[in-house]
Amino acid sequence: MSEINFDGLIGPTHNYSGLSEGNNASKKNCSSPSNPKDAALQGIKKAEILIACGLEQGFFLPHERPFIPGLKKLGFSGTDAEILSSAFNHSKVLLSNFSSASSMWAANAATISPSPDTRDNKIHLTPANLNTMFHRSIETEFTYQQCKIIFPKEYFEIHNPAVTISGYGDEGAANHLRISKSHNEKGFEIFVYGESGFKTAKKLVKRQALEVSRSIAFNHKLDMENTFFLQQNHQAVEEGSFHNDIVSLSNENVFIAHEKAFQNKDDLNEMLNVLESKIDNFQYIEISDSEIPLKDIINSYLLNSQLITNGDNEMQLILPEEVKGYENCMSWLDKLKQISDVKLFDFVDIRQSMMNGGGPACLRLKVILNDEERDSLNQNFLMNNERLKSIKLLIEREYRDVLYPDDLKDPSLLDESRRVLDELTQIFGIGSIYAFQKL
Repeated sequence: MSEINFDGLIGPTHNYSGLSEGNNASKKNCSSPSNPKDAALQGIKKAEILIACGLEQGFFLPHERPFIPGLKKLGFSGTDAEILSSAFNHSKVLLSNFSSASSMWAANAATISPSPDTRDNKIHLTPANLNTMFHRSIETEFTYQQCKIIFPKEYFEIHNPAVTISGYGDEGAANHLRISKSHNEKGFEIFVYGESGFKTAKKLVKRQALEVSRSIAFNHKLDMENTFFLQQNHQAVEEGSFHNDIVSLSNENVFIAHEKAFQNKDDLNEMLNVLESKIDNFQYIEISDSEIPLKDIINSYLLNSQLITNGDNEMQLILPEEVKGYENCMSWLDKLKQISDVKLFDFVDIRQSMMNGGGPACLRLKVILNDEERDSLNQNFLMNNERLKSIKLLIEREYRDVLYPDDLKDPSLLDESRRVLDELTQIFGIGSIYAFQKL
């Protein structure tokens, strides 16, 4: 079994419109100028680091943005330029929602259970409905379409997204963990939820509903004795941990979490007792609030790093550069080498993503596959030197160096974006999949 990461290729409309409620970075940088070209190249560079570590790398294509078909459904009409102008004049926020490049954060694309964990020995995949945030909820249909193109029926069971009714939010792998002796062993899956879908949050929206998490586990044919449901710590959510992957992470036998990651300590301890009894060399590392305060965990994105088993079968952590600015985090990393199997660290510059609240782990969907399952994938979505070179040349040629949220009304941006997407479908060799290509 091996790990393949499918990152979200960052699109030409990457901007800071501050749409993500509860996301500190998104709020802080709202209306700042973005650099889509740097953002996309930084994402490519991170992927290249993973390749250098001995892992295969895939990409999801960006979604069509600004999304003219969505605006038409709301009653806007005329030429594309007229629709953009009308939407902007009607509501800047509305146009921002239909222009967001948020599909870049592929951790929210789906929840995946690898074949060793499921009763039918198939990989189960459920695209996230993302219905607590409008700009993300409109991603689901195209994500579902891409998944069907990439992952074949013979080995993958692709489920419909969860029901999109109020309170039934699903944010995908960002609220999902897997613990196992190794990738090829039957694992334990952990679903982290914010609240029941029937309970109204007092303050911030809890994005993951317990009922949805349970339904995904049932649909994925998981053994319930190997499946756990833990609630997010309320304080962590209120302070900016809008997804669980900001305050905990895992890979094979290693599980790292801040002490304020989970609400119910009894539930956590009960689960840890099971894992310690069932997994050889299980390593649970808890970061105390006195060692690294919750605020620093959230702002540094220390635990939104990618913890991988590299090609040499060593544990390696891929961290954002911002962690270097926190002395307590750097001291803890030195300690981590001494107390765990995690010995290697790489720091990556993804500042453009970080300014919108997305670290290394946000940018990827982790897929665990055996050799047959891997060979069955649509190989056009996997990266090689030639494909990466073509993508980078396209980004250098077509992406803007500077983009303000108000630039989203510019018809030339729409034209540029469509040229990019059209050429990407040629680079990936997958034909016409976007709405504008089918007109």
